[in-house]
Amino acid sequence: MFAFVIGAFVGLVSGLAFGGPPGAATPKAAAQSEDGSSDLSSESSLASGSSEPMTAEQAKAIGANEMGQVLVVMYHLIDSEEADWTRTPEHFREDIALLKSEGYYPINARDLASGNIDIPAGESPVLITFDDSSPGQYRILDDGSVDPDSAVGILQAAVEEGDWASRASFFPLLDVVPKERELFGQPERQQEKLRNLIEWGYEVGSHTVTHLNLKEASTGEATKQLAESQATLEDLIGGGYAVTTLSIPFGEYPEEESLIASGEYEGTSYEYNAGLALGTTPSASPFSSAFRPLHIPRVRGSDPYLGEAIQYLKENPELRYVSDGDPTTVSAPAELPAKLGKLRDDLGRPVVRY
Repeated sequence: MFAFVIGAFVGLVSGLAFGGPPGAATPKAAAQSEDGSSDLSSESSLASGSSEPMTAEQAKAIGANEMGQVLVVMYHLIDSEEADWTRTPEHFREDIALLKSEGYYPINARDLASGNIDIPAGESPVLITFDDSSPGQYRILDDGSVDPDSAVGILQAAVEEGDWASRASFFPLLDVVPKERELFGQPERQQEKLRNLIEWGYEVGSHTVTHLNLKEASTGEATKQLAESQATLEDLIGGGYAVTTLSIPFGEYPEEESLIASGEYEGTSYEYNAGLALGTTPSASPFSSAFRPLHIPRVRGSDPYLGEAIQYLKENPELRYVSDGDPTTVSAPAELPAKLGKLRDDLGRPVVRY
């Protein structure tokens, strides 16, 4: 019991550090109806912070495997014509519906990096990311409402329908051509949009200032943009919000990769604890020795990539992350496939094997 209490404390601290500002809805809160009743049954979900520790019997009954792989999806343009880096609103709705039907539940990038994965028992986390802050990702109409055909409008509709939370990570640009890709366009509403995203529970991270190729840039320019992007976004959002994650432009890393983790430019320091890259496979669990927080692979959110990734985990269920419903405990089968790596020994929270 002592170990469980320590683990719960660690989980609480992690949640405060990485969960966004006070007042941001938790996944379970987002799944509640207006009368306060939860859409999640006690049979399918364990309440966070439960006074009873997770047991091997419970974890086995759930089929929990928190050493499994996590699906991370990357989107760019949301627009009317489907293309290599463009998803139509109709197809994006279908993507969300598919993820729902296959038992996925959204998290933010900082949740994955910290291991603070608070989703219903039996569900699998999915991290949805958006690069380049194009208008189709988040548009506000003249009447002040969110465009229902923008990515944010579609995500918010999914939340209202139930079994989904307002979680996704947005990586905006600050100084680019075309100008409409600076902070989702609509200059007079840019700060409003950033603050809305955080208030609703989404995450805002860095994508550098100009979509800088960090592999080709000088050390000085790289540190300048990594510092300025983080500082500018934090200033615009306010409220003590910390930008902690970075989407690597072009997936190109600098020769000196330590530049990504931390640095300083003319007195302005920066620090990132997660780097989102390109890839074709799901990410390792944050509890696994195979997890590389600065090299998190992302599957493209388009055909055939997303469908193939979902099918891969469906055909190989032993590789899929399945939550035990308790974010303070790590549950997994005693025997695991070698490709999932080994359980880290520095987790600082209770571990349940069955």
